[in-house]
Amino acid sequence: MLDEGTSRAGAAQHGGRNDPAVSIVVPVKNESGNIAPLVTEIAAALAGRPFEIVYVNDGSTDVTEYELRALMRDHPWLRQIRHESSCGQSAAIRTGVAMARAELVVTMDGDGQNDPTFIPALIAAFEAGRPRIGLVAGQRVGRKATWFKRLQSRVANAIRSTILKEGTRDTGCGLKAFRRGVFPGAALL
Repeated sequence: MLDEGTSRAGAAQHGGRNDPAVSIVVPVKNESGNIAPLVTEIAAALAGRPFEIVYVNDGSTDVTEYELRALMRDHPWLRQIRHESSCGQSAAIRTGVAMARAELVVTMDGDGQNDPTFIPALIAAFEAGRPRIGLVAGQRVGRKATWFKRLQSRVANAIRSTILKEGTRDTGCGLKAFRRGVFPGAALL
């Protein structure tokens, strides 16, 4: 695992602080065409708030790494963590959370399935529920996926809901906000 992120000095240029208020963790594999637009959308959604974006490049074989490097020159709050080979989305999220600098972490998919304009509302819901709430999760509506993937999600959500009886409609949505310290295994890396 390589952290090709910004220095503390670079982070301090954004918002005048060493530590951001929120870390956005985005796992990606071969998403080069989606990166620049997503960075722009996240930055617009979080304007006025100190933040960082931590892209976890999970063994991409396209130009994802180079696109991120180019963007990092202009954005001191953008970091890239690289897995030399693909470890999977769950491992990429775990790595990103472990490397995040903020106590509040927001995760989102890097393929354009999650709209960054919802991040402020997600953060507001999380802040309103403190200290009782440890996690706020988005829900996929109008998902752009094959019928087979949608079927798989429905079956998985039904099984999980039956076992856990917690009433969450969609745990597969990548858009989530939580305290970094409660994320399982985040301190292990």
